[in-house]
Amino acid sequence: MKIQKKGIIWAVLLILINTNNSLAQVMNDVEYAGKKMNLDISTGFQGSLSFGQVGLNLPQFIDNFVLGFKFRGMSSTNWTTFIHEETKQSVSFHPVVMAGVITLGGTNQFAGDAFRVFGNCELLVGYTFTPYDNMVYKCGNLVGDNITLGFFGTFGLEYFSSKISSVYIESGGGLKTIKGDKDSQYVIAAAWQGSGATIRMGTRIYLGTKKLKKI
Repeated sequence: MKIQKKGIIWAVLLILINTNNSLAQVMNDVEYAGKKMNLDISTGFQGSLSFGQVGLNLPQFIDNFVLGFKFRGMSSTNWTTFIHEETKQSVSFHPVVMAGVITLGGTNQFAGDAFRVFGNCELLVGYTFTPYDNMVYKCGNLVGDNITLGFFGTFGLEYFSSKISSVYIESGGGLKTIKGDKDSQYVIAAAWQGSGATIRMGTRIYLGTKKLKKI
């Protein structure tokens, strides 16, 4: 009986050791994958604008530091009507923004084997135009020549559904403005759109992670 008990104890210990090693390997694999270059696709709301975004986050050449380059398309969710307080002039249009975004951020260490939090600062540079208005009324770009600028900050949670992909949700806020004809009612009306709170959901596909190894 004593020999059988010792055998059972040793078998349980071996199972626990192997289980711990397997979990450690999964953890190392996910951490390794999480530092690689990844394709980032997201959608959400930025102030009164809805948007879609796609881009790349570069490999973490510095631990927990993330640098990314994205393309973002934003559009008002409905027709915008603006009435100037002083002139009482009214304009109604549908602004669209196409922009490049540089993201600088950081991640913390993994919690468990699948979760981590992150934060980003975003610099947006783009162009605002009115394609829907032009399609209907043949009016060209009502906003005119412009440079659209924005600065945003977000905080989010990322969950790794596998070793090479994750889903995330983030929220934050910021400011957007337009450098253009300062007397144009369309510039004034479109400048503030996209400022305020932002929330987005997305997915990341980590590239070059088929052959994972311990770090």
